[in-house]
Amino acid sequence: MTAATEPAPSDQELADALVEGVGADQAAGEFGVDDYGDQAEPRVMTGGARVGEVKAGDDVVFRDKISHNYFGGGPARGRDPAPLSLARDVLDDAREAFVPPPGFADLDLGERLLILRICSGRGGGTAATRLLLDAGAAAVKELAPDTSLRRLTTDRLDNGTGYLLRNATSGVLDELTEFEIARLCAALGERAGWLVLTVDPRVRLAEGLLARHIGELGDPPAALDVLTAHLRRRLRQQDPEGIRAAEILAEPSVVKLFDDSADRKDRVARAAWFARILADAAQADDFDLEKIQAQLKRLTDRSFETWFDALDPGTRCFVIALATLPGYSYEIVSDRARDLEAALVPQVPPAPGAPAPDPFRVRRTQRLEAALARVTQRPVTTRYGTTPMEVVRFIDPSLSRQVLDRVWTEYADIRETLLAWLRTMAEHPVGQVRQGAARAAGVFAVQAFDYVRRYVIGPWAASDVPASRQTAALSLEVPGRDPSVSQVTRRMLYDWHLDTSPPYLRNTAARTYGGLLGLVDPGPALDAFAHLATASTYGLPHVIANSITRLIVHGDESVAVQVMERVRTWTSGEPVEPPEGSRRAGRGLTAEQKKEDARARTFVAYLSFLTCAVDAVLVNPVDEREDAAAWHGLLWLAHRNEAVAAVVAELWGSAVVHPIAHRASGNVLTVWAERVDGDPVGRQALADLLVAAVRGRTRRALGTLHRLARTWQSGREPSAPQTAATVLTALTALGEPE
Repeated sequence: MTAATEPAPSDQELADALVEGVGADQAAGEFGVDDYGDQAEPRVMTGGARVGEVKAGDDVVFRDKISHNYFGGGPARGRDPAPLSLARDVLDDAREAFVPPPGFADLDLGERLLILRICSGRGGGTAATRLLLDAGAAAVKELAPDTSLRRLTTDRLDNGTGYLLRNATSGVLDELTEFEIARLCAALGERAGWLVLTVDPRVRLAEGLLARHIGELGDPPAALDVLTAHLRRRLRQQDPEGIRAAEILAEPSVVKLFDDSADRKDRVARAAWFARILADAAQADDFDLEKIQAQLKRLTDRSFETWFDALDPGTRCFVIALATLPGYSYEIVSDRARDLEAALVPQVPPAPGAPAPDPFRVRRTQRLEAALARVTQRPVTTRYGTTPMEVVRFIDPSLSRQVLDRVWTEYADIRETLLAWLRTMAEHPVGQVRQGAARAAGVFAVQAFDYVRRYVIGPWAASDVPASRQTAALSLEVPGRDPSVSQVTRRMLYDWHLDTSPPYLRNTAARTYGGLLGLVDPGPALDAFAHLATASTYGLPHVIANSITRLIVHGDESVAVQVMERVRTWTSGEPVEPPEGSRRAGRGLTAEQKKEDARARTFVAYLSFLTCAVDAVLVNPVDEREDAAAWHGLLWLAHRNEAVAAVVAELWGSAVVHPIAHRASGNVLTVWAERVDGDPVGRQALADLLVAAVRGRTRRALGTLHRLARTWQSGREPSAPQTAATVLTALTALGEPE
């Protein structure tokens, strides 16, 4: 917020900016509701259950912090450990649908390290996950197959975490010397963690050295047993008694579909996929066995390729558009498919005397059938109310990623056109179209990171259009969590956030750190925000505030505490060292510059805290009481969690008396008071929090809250009279205000 040619803003100017900025959508246009009612940046919490996971792309779920620094070190043999939390579906399958094969009960993790010999497709990953969960792992994270185990040191391990490394390469196993095994087991023991590696039985191992750490499983379980377990698990929410699942499994034609899979080596993986397709059809109320059978026949790579390559150009473009935009309106997908077809297949004027192309040549029913897709209706909220929308998606959701991978790897001649097609979507008025384009670009970036970065993600990130920058931020989530390119993604993001980078790239970095990459590893994200907060241009303070709000809303309670604690330190004016590689670190800062940087962080801290306080709201009432209200999220979290309550109370206590925050904090507290005015539990929760906020502080803070609460019960139409009474009673017990 400092500049050599401009005087620093006064406290009054900052206070005015804070009052104007809190709750305002100034970060970017896409933070609001678009023409189709899409809320691109949701700030609501689910009442009664903390939003503890975030999904994107292929449903990878992130819950825990990764304690690895991605920004140091040079090239070396093997990959640095970059563990990624397992998807929710994988964990749920392991907990609720696991069918133990012979020999599973004999596996032992007492040595902390286990090498599980099992062929691919036989459920080794699920067995390893279940083994880690049974051992007591609080979280399970996966390492890349070529991770260097020598770099898996104590400081890179999380407490109580199980680690899984599937299909370990020979290079990884070569590292397991006697000394290395002892070191690794000691590190895992110190962190109360475990590591399971799955290895193809054909890989040669040093049997004598590793004998205590090798486990083997017998033949995989029967395909029908696996199918039954997975189908019941996937239908459990709407079919808790298992009645519908039993009906499906009793269909002779369903059972017949698995006859050719009973003896396959990959029958466990195939049965799990069968269950997913059957459950999806049942949930969509479209249980057409002929369609299902056609879909099941395409599960193998060869049949998928045969299906995709045999499509006519128009249908193939429709399939690519649907893979990019799964689960959105048929009209939008069709429009984007036509745009792609026009770019790939230029229109040729008909020969003289030849009939014009027939616009009715392809019926929707035929196209959906050929594309293995279905249309369903769902309500969508627009600015004018709720309307029905026809949504199109693949019968098998996994086709989206398969199609994108196939298009990129096998059709190199269309890459430039494909990327140009994606680029145009970044400014589409519908948020979900932008999100689909971002995800597709991310999938392609995993295949060719530098090429896609140069031609798509980079231009989006450097755009002067906020929606394009947000699309760039979303596109980095896929490569950011893929072990093969996660390090380069994070290094690029680190460079973008430095004060040596152009302002729009810094803006994009702030957005990206507020998404999945920030949830995976909040520490580097918060470090980046501390550096970014020293600049006030291009909406950076508001983008940071929105990003911090997203981390609190979408993270678990430990993430909320970590984020709020860091925000609290910024309000205290504690100095923050500039990051390595920044202009500030290179030139050094004067005492006055350090003071202005701290002041800028203080402004961003209060803006972030108050933005989250006013914007994060429960979707539903807090409990089943008739008078229960949907509280603001921070009040709800503080009521549930003592650690959250302590830091939120401290922030309120400082905000209500701070020269730049007192007016805005009073406005936000008034909004809180009005929301819980009819909820006695909510009123008491707010009163308790405000008592904690001023206990031990000067009487000035107590007096400020007294005066504020009295305004809630004054006037001809008081805004929150019942809340005022409850809060004043609680505050009076602390003594006389100033």
